[in-house]
Amino acid sequence: MLSLASIRQRWVSFVGTFTALCLGVTILCMTALVLASATPEAPKRYAGTEVLVQSPGADQSDGTFTENLPWSPERTDELVGELGSVPGVAAAVPDRSFYAQAVIGGKPVDDPGGELRGHPWASAALAPDELVSGRAPQADDEVVVGTSLGLAPGASVTLLTAEGPAPYKVSGTVGSDSFYLTNAAAEPLSGGVRVIGLVTDEGADADAVASAAEKVVGKDDKVLAGGGLADLEAKTAAKTRWIGMQILIAMAGLTAFVSIFVVASTFAFNIVQRRREFGLLRTIGATPRQIRRMMYGEALGVGVVAATTGLVLGSLLAPVLGGLLVDGGLEPAGFTVRMQALPLIGSFALGLLVALLGVWSASRRAARIAPLEALREAALEKRPMTRGRWIGAIGFTALGLILVLVAAGSSSDEMINNALYAAMALIVGLTLFAPAVIPLVVKAVWWPLGRLRGATSMVARESSLTAVRRTASTAAPVLVTVGFAVLIAGMFQIKASGYALEETVRQDATSVVTPKGTPGLSDAVIATVPGGASLLPTELYVGGTDHIGAMGVSEGAFEKARENMTVKSGSLDGLQGENTMIVRSSTAAWLGWTTGRTVPVTFEDGRTAKVEVVAEITDDSSTSSVLLTRDTVRAHAPSALTPVVYATGSRPMVPAELGAESLSASDYAARTDAEDDRLVQIFLIILIGMSLGYTCLAIANTLMMATADRAGDFAVLRLSGATGRQVLRVVAAESALSVGIGAGLGLGIALVTLLGIRSGLSAQLGTHVNLNLPWPTILLTVGLCLALALVSSVLPARMALRRTGARAAA
Repeated sequence: MLSLASIRQRWVSFVGTFTALCLGVTILCMTALVLASATPEAPKRYAGTEVLVQSPGADQSDGTFTENLPWSPERTDELVGELGSVPGVAAAVPDRSFYAQAVIGGKPVDDPGGELRGHPWASAALAPDELVSGRAPQADDEVVVGTSLGLAPGASVTLLTAEGPAPYKVSGTVGSDSFYLTNAAAEPLSGGVRVIGLVTDEGADADAVASAAEKVVGKDDKVLAGGGLADLEAKTAAKTRWIGMQILIAMAGLTAFVSIFVVASTFAFNIVQRRREFGLLRTIGATPRQIRRMMYGEALGVGVVAATTGLVLGSLLAPVLGGLLVDGGLEPAGFTVRMQALPLIGSFALGLLVALLGVWSASRRAARIAPLEALREAALEKRPMTRGRWIGAIGFTALGLILVLVAAGSSSDEMINNALYAAMALIVGLTLFAPAVIPLVVKAVWWPLGRLRGATSMVARESSLTAVRRTASTAAPVLVTVGFAVLIAGMFQIKASGYALEETVRQDATSVVTPKGTPGLSDAVIATVPGGASLLPTELYVGGTDHIGAMGVSEGAFEKARENMTVKSGSLDGLQGENTMIVRSSTAAWLGWTTGRTVPVTFEDGRTAKVEVVAEITDDSSTSSVLLTRDTVRAHAPSALTPVVYATGSRPMVPAELGAESLSASDYAARTDAEDDRLVQIFLIILIGMSLGYTCLAIANTLMMATADRAGDFAVLRLSGATGRQVLRVVAAESALSVGIGAGLGLGIALVTLLGIRSGLSAQLGTHVNLNLPWPTILLTVGLCLALALVSSVLPARMALRRTGARAAA
């Protein structure tokens, strides 16, 4: 009852706590619902197949989401024959896929992204993709297309593949967006086979078929049925979903931390203001346990209302967040948010836990107040740094520095979240250290101002030194705001200096041919740019589950880049034909490859060939582990697409039907930066906007509480002869000082963490990494904090002065 009465009586002081918890539960509920809905799903084209066999998986420890190892053509034929004879199996269908896109009205339509929509007609049985009209393709120039294209059987259509555009005749239509050729026409366009679908007889027992299939396949192959079919999710979709999950996890972690921080700082400052109240309660017989129970009751009462409100808002906004992630390319197309009970219950419980954790430290301090201590105590704070605070400050600061080292040594995929955890620990540590640091900073800042005329600077200085906890409490939210804003923005300002291969090719180009409405460039586009420099990416499998990224280099690209490559052994002249390669030194050391050695390598089509290492280059010569000739990659990766082509001289003219456009080098650079910035801005807006919203709330709430509680101080200053304007200048100076202290500490935290990230990336990439501080973000964040601090302190002070003046006049 006492807790509820206290909330009703002092509801204004709980507004900040309520808002922080409400926003926290809202964000936690949104992220929990999206995370619970972001589960792997098998491609829809396997929907009609109950049992499938998948090839061995590739090692995913490098975070590249590499596709499974392809079976060799011989192994594929062997498995199809053996699986087709399993009782209950009507047909064993090897699933082949290739890039295919329709050209209508002279330009490609419906960009498939990373999805391969071309298949042999036999694969239609896996969906099953039944004909809506017409018939199956019978000739190599016939195709079955989706009804969404609006083409009827008998119509002509141009189909764009990795080779280029080719004319086809529509023989039939299906309800999906796939393109089906004859089996003979599709096989040369497809890469290796990684999935074999088992079309079962009517009434066959899927579990029995799966058990029989397991006896046929090797120990590394997987038989998938039932819930296991989710393992068939395309690696491109899995990567997209993983990126989205990292943002959501960062959002949830940042939300929980900032919520606890805001609630704890609000309650801590509330305790300072209510010392006399607690002293009175102790005088009339309240025990320390009762004081703590009252504090927990207040937190729980506010938490229940805030968490309930947050659940309603989170449930309404979760689909909006899911849509934003899909639009930003951070969740696969078709992703929807499903309402589930567990995320809602968990968010509500976590909201209450955050409230209780936030008040824990404050309740212990309140319980230690002696019955008469608060009544005797003057405004001067005798021990702003207790022994427990020293231990906590040292412990959290040391933990933060250790986590910085952990972030520097972690993989690039985990580095962002580890850096956030390091910043959180450092923020807590320096916040605890603040009462010890603030007197030194105040004296240092005000020393050169000591010669100024007037008493304003002197009063502001002494007030800040006297009320160290108040100054620390108002500086803490600024520290969090600046620290997180600069850290998050700075992580995306870190860029590796150019690798010799890629940078040289870009620098010499006067124009760039880039995809337009397509996921990449076909060989037909390359042919329109004589002497153009291009790179054709692929993946090589080098034994077991190991794999490495490789690049097919055109003659134009290689001739431009070789002058800036550093050769450790061998000769670059040896890169000729289909059985030679150049290897980075770190890759050579890992695999034990030496110059002149011939090693077996499995390509994208599942074929294994012996390739000679003709040269070893330094790691800063290329981002790719292995360099091959372009012809070698094309021979084994028939569906690979070229990202861009760099050209010199006059700008090449590219027909629109090829799905490409020619840009000047400057226009291309501007567009590339804009596309990269779009994803970065989404991440920054979500994380920085969230932390700014929280901490700006804390700044305003803390300063308004502090200023409202100082009406007596303002009255004393007025009675001492200070004008109203001088009092307001003192308040403004104190607020500016608090913002400056918080901004300086926050900037220091961000800088230490960013330096650790730069060191880690330099070691991983084998090249120099530049650190550019995000000055626009720094200035904007500090300026916003300063403006908010001045408004939140000066306006309440002005109102307090008016009330004081009115009482004096009365």
